Amino acid sequence: MKTILFACGGTGGHVFPALAIAENFLSDNNSFNVIFAGRAAPAMEEKLLSKYNYRTIKAVPLKRGSIIQNLLLPLKLLLSVLGSAKLLKKEKPAFIVATGGYVALPVMLAAIITRIPFYAIEPNAVMGVANKICAKFAKKVYVASEAQGNPVRKMPENLPAPEIFADNKKFRILITGGSQGALGINNKIEQIYEQISANENLSVVWQAGAKHANTLAQKYNASKNISITAFLDNIYAYMQHADLIISRSGASTLAEILAFGKASILLPYPYATANHQEHNARAVEKDGAAFVELDSEPNNLLEKINSLMNNKEMLKNMSKKARELGEMNRRAAGDIARDICSI
Repeated sequence: MKTILFACGGTGGHVFPALAIAENFLSDNNSFNVIFAGRAAPAMEEKLLSKYNYRTIKAVPLKRGSIIQNLLLPLKLLLSVLGSAKLLKKEKPAFIVATGGYVALPVMLAAIITRIPFYAIEPNAVMGVANKICAKFAKKVYVASEAQGNPVRKMPENLPAPEIFADNKKFRILITGGSQGALGINNKIEQIYEQISANENLSVVWQAGAKHANTLAQKYNASKNISITAFLDNIYAYMQHADLIISRSGASTLAEILAFGKASILLPYPYATANHQEHNARAVEKDGAAFVELDSEPNNLLEKINSLMNNKEMLKNMSKKARELGEMNRRAAGDIARDICSI
């Protein structure tokens, strides 16, 4: 039985592609022993991967724009690499799959030193620093693109519609900034709240985040067609039954939107590393599956919503293109796993 070590963490956009690929190896008649490596709790990757074989490593991010905070970074990175090398010596993986980001960097560097082959996955439209450093040493690099796709887990199907989305004659909108909310999205929705709350043809679920939901709910009181919530227990049910999704454009979130074949309005997080969220969003916009609006731009959300609600053909075409891109993403995990096995 071959051991495969997956190095991932930092964001869901790095963890979920690793998990999607790993599930293909795990389903292969128990031929592989899969191990994940990431940071210790309270890191999000240990929480997400708690039911799998999980090993902890130390990883330190680059503090962009702060020379002082980075003075000890070379020493900390060296210690992280040595710790990762010790882990590799103990687990003896046949090969490593790393999905980029600073959490995967010490493992990739340790793999170079110990001469263990590794495969690099880049889930974003623009390659991150960690993969740029290590790509030339990788056995192969898989980049999210039209040719490859972004690995995504199998999405659930035939979920019952949430009550607020039960009336499919209404135009159903899911607004999500994740469990923490997205201040830029929330601000823009507040600016058009009066107009959308007055439109009886709309059904809106606004996931405003734990920090903002109570304040916003109290501020706007009750609305028949808008539900303001901090968290959605079954967000996939809302995604499946929404006609339109308004969201940030992290790699994982965007892959799931496309996997459900949904038209979207994307508001990239403006402070993402190397502005990768805007690159992700622009790639999908170029393919005709989304509109993009920046936090810094004048608020045109209402115009975009109305154009899709009132033009069924435009909505249909945008959703069709999203499904096509989503199908490529759904195939990507299996394609990559098979390709690695062939190598």
